[in-house]
Amino acid sequence: MDLIKILLLGAPAVGKTSIIQQFVLNQFQEDYQPTDRKYTYYPTVITNERWYKVKITDLPVIPYFPVNSFYEWTNYRYYGLRNATAYILVFDLSNIDTFQYIKTLREQICESRNMQNVPVLVVGNKEDLIVPDEATSGGGGSASSMSMANSNKALAIANHVSFNEEKRRDIVNLVKKHWKCGYIECSAKYNWRVMHVFKELMNMIENVSNRDQSPILDNIQEALDRNKCVVI
Repeated sequence: MDLIKILLLGAPAVGKTSIIQQFVLNQFQEDYQPTDRKYTYYPTVITNERWYKVKITDLPVIPYFPVNSFYEWTNYRYYGLRNATAYILVFDLSNIDTFQYIKTLREQICESRNMQNVPVLVVGNKEDLIVPDEATSGGGGSASSMSMANSNKALAIANHVSFNEEKRRDIVNLVKKHWKCGYIECSAKYNWRVMHVFKELMNMIENVSNRDQSPILDNIQEALDRNKCVVI
């Protein structure tokens, strides 16, 4: 089986560990506990009738991506960052500011290594928190004051949602059109599209592998067509 090395990176509390544990263990931990050391998971994945052994690494938040091998080996949490098969960059949909962290991190990654054949998937987690459930709930008081309070609250929520929606559209446009990366929104808490995150990433990895092999196959076919031999 081929070994696929996947790294999840993102700002604190965006749900990296929760995504991994939903995928590997089918469980979600309600209480937030910061990741204090590196954890490694080894699930076996079958996609397109092919078996893969996957190494998924969950590590504490890194202040920067190591620019070379020396910096990679000066701190335990950086081990293996520069030779990953693919990266999943996670941000919090309910806190758009967390996208800036992975934006900066991606720039550092691209400066650190050749990313031509390294898939990057951007994941917006906590989709369940985008629209508050209490959009129209109110408290005590007179009917008129309650109505005005509810209206003001609903307006504030609507403005906040509208602002986030605009920001999300900008992020999707940046990721897909300019970064040329995959993009998925999910909820680790409710297991919405978590499986799809890893399925999409495996498809991206397979596409890179097939693209790398296609020139060789084309040369073989061309040689066969001309009744010639080819050295690979």
